[in-house]
Amino acid sequence: MEQKKHDIAKKIVPTPEDRSYAEWFAWAKRGGAPASACHAAAQGAFLALSGGKDVATAVQMATAAMTRPPAPVAASRQSYCAWFSLANIDLNLDQHRAHAFATAAVHALDAGEDAASAHAAGLAAAGIR
Repeated sequence: MEQKKHDIAKKIVPTPEDRSYAEWFAWAKRGGAPASACHAAAQGAFLALSGGKDVATAVQMATAAMTRPPAPVAASRQSYCAWFSLANIDLNLDQHRAHAFATAAVHALDAGEDAASAHAAGLAAAGIR
């Protein structure tokens, strides 16, 4: 039983990679790109960085990747990116608070809450309500 509890917690907690991916996604989203291009940009940046390239090269590769379809993205990562972008761009929260918002929202959804409750949980986690 304890192992099952650990697996569930592992599934719903965004990984450091999810967090970084969401930041690159939001970077592209700030420019008005559609979600598919934002995912492609994040994937391009990850490809550059995992290959030892610097951030400037990652930006170039992310920008170039936006013209191609992205590789498949897990639904959990898509959800996290959407909530992070909402917090970071639409609510103008800094990255730390945007991650707190997105994490709480995703956890609320995973617990069976609706989007309005997830949004409220995110606001509370970000210290807004």
